[in-house]
Amino acid sequence: MKSRILGFIIMMFCGGALTLMTFGQRGGPPPQLPRYLPSDKKFDPHDLAGVWTRNSSRLGYGGGGTCPDCGDRGFSNDVPPFTPLGQKMFDANKPSYGRNLGTPDAAAHPEEHIGRRRAVPPSNGTDPYQYCNPMGVTRALIYPDPIEFIVQKGRIYQHFMWGYGIRPIYTDGRKLPDEPDQPRWWGYSVGHWEGDTFVVDSTGHDERTWVDHFGYPHSESMRLQERYRRTNYNTLELNWTITDPKAYTRPWVGQTKRFHLITGEDIKTVDDFTGLLEDICAPADEVDQFDRRIRDQLGPGPGGR
Repeated sequence: MKSRILGFIIMMFCGGALTLMTFGQRGGPPPQLPRYLPSDKKFDPHDLAGVWTRNSSRLGYGGGGTCPDCGDRGFSNDVPPFTPLGQKMFDANKPSYGRNLGTPDAAAHPEEHIGRRRAVPPSNGTDPYQYCNPMGVTRALIYPDPIEFIVQKGRIYQHFMWGYGIRPIYTDGRKLPDEPDQPRWWGYSVGHWEGDTFVVDSTGHDERTWVDHFGYPHSESMRLQERYRRTNYNTLELNWTITDPKAYTRPWVGQTKRFHLITGEDIKTVDDFTGLLEDICAPADEVDQFDRRIRDQLGPGPGGR
């Protein structure tokens, strides 16, 4: 491991998980001066390829918040009433993100749904990402770190830097399964074009994932529709809706989110190797824990361990 270090490393608490983030500028995080590509260049509205970010920092990643026009880290403040099951699931989730529960700050903002005013930091064991499980589609799209859209024949991949997850969106004309037998962390997703809007429908989302950092739940019956529209060279707009009759009494329309195009050349290691960073939540002691908790309890097999 090289001894020279550019910038510094901090431990960031991201919705219940500790994440290492590096900044390339000595003396502190990059200043809040977004350096996005120009918006007046000619573009193909059907070309979504590239690295997009909602981050407000100069380089488009590494700490900071969301850019001024990008929306916040929640799906939407206009939360539909819960069903009895949805309320039970909501009450069981204890997020670390948001205004702290029972504080004057929380009381001073009654215009915000209670889900945004009930944070109990640090993480207390209910956040699936605390255990390095994938965060799911909606939460990954909200987090303000870069997402690379990789366009191939018959599919588009979304490569998330946060968690280093890959989500395939199939554009080959296939239909979604009506009731998937096996839910997935990233669900089942298909996409098609309606004019200049790329429409993505998905289902089969594992209900252990949260809708956003505030711990809003969903059931395995959730259907998500995303509508992406490239409004200029460097802006990608997302409008989306959750339909989940098991958890919510009506469809939940999300806040409009925006992403801005960056070259990706600013995202690099200290060795100047460019590309999305491997920002993985990885339990380094997973093998040892498996041995201790499971394999060691069973004893050696016929041929020894």
